[in-house]
Parts: sequence; C-alpha cells; structure tokens
Amino acid sequence: MSDHEPASVRDRIERSALIKADSLNHTYNQHFLAANFYRWLNRFLDTVLFAASLLLVSQALWTVWPAWTTFAIPGVMAIITGYRRAAKPDQRSERFRKSANRHHALFDELRDFLMVRLPDGSCSDDEVQDRFDELAERRRELNMDSPDASSLWYYWIKYVRGEEKLLEQISTTKEMREAITGKAFEAAKD
Repeated sequence: MSDHEPASVRDRIERSALIKADSLNHTYNQHFLAANFYRWLNRFLDTVLFAASLLLVSQALWTVWPAWTTFAIPGVMAIITGYRRAAKPDQRSERFRKSANRHHALFDELRDFLMVRLPDGSCSDDEVQDRFDELAERRRELNMDSPDASSLWYYWIKYVRGEEKLLEQISTTKEMREAITGKAFEAAKD
C-alpha cells in the first residue's frame, strides 16, 4: 500500500487493536509487578514483626538487650502494625493480581482477534468492527475499575532501581508487537 492510498477498515482496526493490545500488555505487566512488590512488602513486614517479637520475648526473659529496647521494640512494632492496617499491602497485592489477570485475559482475546478474526476473510468488515468495538469497550471498563499503580512500588522501582529498569520491565518491544499480531510467526515460516 502506498502512502497516498487510504487505509482500509481492517487496516485501521488492526492499528488500533495493536495499540490497545500493547497497552493491555503494558498494564498487566505493571500490575503483576505491583502485586509482587506488595506481596514482598507484606512478607518483609511480617518477618520484621516476628523478629521484633522474638527480641521482646528474649528481653523479657533474659534481659540480654539494653533497657531502651524494651520501649523501642514495641514502638517499632506499633508503627509497622499501624502502617499495615492503613496501607493493607496484602489487599493491594490481591487487587493488583486480580487486575493483572483480567488485563491478561483481555490481552489474550485481543491477540486472538488480531491473529484469527481480523485476517479471516469470511467475516464481514461490520462483524470485525463490532467485535473490535466490544473488546475496546471492555478495555475501557477494565481501565476504569483498575487500581492505581503509581504508588510506593512505582517509586521504589523508578528511583531505587532506575527508570530504565522500570521501562524495561513494563514496556513492549517491536518484536513483541509483531508477536501479538502473529507477524513474527509468519516471518519465521517463510
């Protein structure tokens, strides 16, 4: 197709569907990372609370630690418990994991649409457009119900591990976009 020819309906749908699939891929990767971060944070805080409890018990039984630890350890435990009650990292992890799974399922449907339904000549342009519109509407609804991923985990990855690492973990490559549409598989067969 030359630069002067108007794009067909299917070409426009393919471009738009590819953008949406890439966005879904980006979102589910981001939400899986957020879920894993909050799960790690919750386990870390559990471990710290457990260790603090052991120290407090050892202090009560054997007085092997300095006297100030009798006050400091419960203070640290109270701060961690307060944070856990307010932030609920275990619930955040679960919400992000559910959201990631829903985004991944829709991504799979959109990829199947791009690889099977769109190239199928027996489907009319109207049928293809209707299916695409249905998938696009589900994506909009899913995005409205998704948790916000720009929180503690995002800043941890961005500033501690570096912005390049963040982009590397959640972005898709040209090869990935070709795999989404099945073009990488077609090129491999040739």
